[in-house]
Amino acid sequence: MTPDESRPIRLAEYAALRSEITTFLTLQVQIMSYSIVLGGVMVTAGLSLKPDSFEVVAFFPLPFLIFGLLYLDAKGRILRAAKYLHTELRQNLIDHRMPGSLTWELFIRKRDKLAGVLSLSDILRWAVFLVPSGVPIIWWRLHRPQLYHRPLVYSVFTIELILFVLFVLFATKLWAYEKTLCEKEN
Repeated sequence: MTPDESRPIRLAEYAALRSEITTFLTLQVQIMSYSIVLGGVMVTAGLSLKPDSFEVVAFFPLPFLIFGLLYLDAKGRILRAAKYLHTELRQNLIDHRMPGSLTWELFIRKRDKLAGVLSLSDILRWAVFLVPSGVPIIWWRLHRPQLYHRPLVYSVFTIELILFVLFVLFATKLWAYEKTLCEKEN
């Protein structure tokens, strides 16, 4: 098959991967929305709790950390698809008779005035998942509740600590990966 004959196949693959990226971006927005709604529900529930209800408060970070890991998974898949589009498909699809074709992946990797703002917005999005992890610690410091189910609370905290460490590890790896994608192009 000649390059001209395989071009429609590569264009279809390009379109499919762009669609996949869009799907994962939509998923990220949904995860963020669920987290914000859940945060509102938990704040409302937290205001009605008695100060000695620490066992309930201990569970607050769990859904946020799970949502955060799902959010990071979607981000990783977006970066992987974008890298493949840019490094593998784009080079084969560029029509040298039409300069400037298929340049979106190149454009978004360029450092511009928005790079700092976009990096800050990433950190703020991650905070939606990480800040609730501090709720039990703050609750504990303010109310000094008596633990009625100590093994349960310690088990939940252990799981949450593992998820927290995984989140921070994955987030820093993805951030570094994304920065190297941008730096290689500039």
